[in-house]
Amino acid sequence: MNKNLLLLLFSFFAIFCSGQRNRSAIDKIVEEELKAFPEVGLVIGISKGSKTEYYAYGTRSKESKAKMDSLTVFEIGSATKTFTSLLLAQEIAKGNMGAFDFIDSYLPSTIMLNCEVRKKVLLTDLATHQSGLPNLSGDTYFSDLIQQDPSNPFRFVDENYLFKVLKETDSLSGYRQYQYNNYAFSLLGNILERKLKIPYESLIEKQILKPLKMNSTSFNTLKTQNRAGLYNQQGVPQQPMVLNKVNPAGGLTSNAVDLMRYIKAYLFNKDFAAARTVTEKTYYEDSKRKLGLGWEMGSDFLEKDGDTFGNSSLIRYSVKNQIGMVVLSNHQNGRLVKNLMNRIYQQFK
Repeated sequence: MNKNLLLLLFSFFAIFCSGQRNRSAIDKIVEEELKAFPEVGLVIGISKGSKTEYYAYGTRSKESKAKMDSLTVFEIGSATKTFTSLLLAQEIAKGNMGAFDFIDSYLPSTIMLNCEVRKKVLLTDLATHQSGLPNLSGDTYFSDLIQQDPSNPFRFVDENYLFKVLKETDSLSGYRQYQYNNYAFSLLGNILERKLKIPYESLIEKQILKPLKMNSTSFNTLKTQNRAGLYNQQGVPQQPMVLNKVNPAGGLTSNAVDLMRYIKAYLFNKDFAAARTVTEKTYYEDSKRKLGLGWEMGSDFLEKDGDTFGNSSLIRYSVKNQIGMVVLSNHQNGRLVKNLMNRIYQQFK
């Protein structure tokens, strides 16, 4: 047999065996983790170097026989924050905005900030949960929104609402301390669209989605047939999220293929290198966490989770190990998604 052909066959056989071992190991991990959640449907994407693989488990919904696949679309929730942060990082890298600019100069002239808030909050504070502004998570604003519509409380948040909250803020609670903040990212999205004179959703499409050919990623899944079901952790069906001006904090929907393109852009795309450098600087650190712009930093990776009322997601990339990963669930279960990510990541390191 020709020597080169023999080497090619051996190489193919080695790759095939490696792929089979990966699938067996991942299947085992998923089987163990899903014992307590047998109705959950999952899609997992993994890249190591130039090779990308997808693993799908279960059906899109409890009522459907249609299997999950790599193109099934999920609500990715707060993973959207990394997209908003990337827009900011791009403008900082271009010199159009400053990492340490106060938000004051980016607001309409009609917005008069309280003296306790004036010239304190930086643009990068908004993207790192340390602004001290109301958070639309566990505060009185969120309570009021929930009372209006428990299924879709954020649909009432328009631009006037964002500015109303800002005008009413007379102190910064937990300023320069970590406090997860959906309002801050919503305000950041508004600042970016006002600065660049393009609607936030169009900015995301123009500067991230189109360049990366993320054709299945958008702020609307209703037109998508291959859509994951929406269930809370107890398996109760949920309504699709309508976030209005809270879109920058959690409004995107996407699938594993698009999200792997996005993660690999951080690893390999030279056009995103300058913005990635800005993103990966440390802007906040305490004994529990370390934050870049929109991303949480692990020992050798960056990651961001996303929970909506009906789906959970987690995206992660490691420059050191040349690994990108995404885990998507059709039930809201952040702990399950995190456990899967950690165990599978260790398998590929």
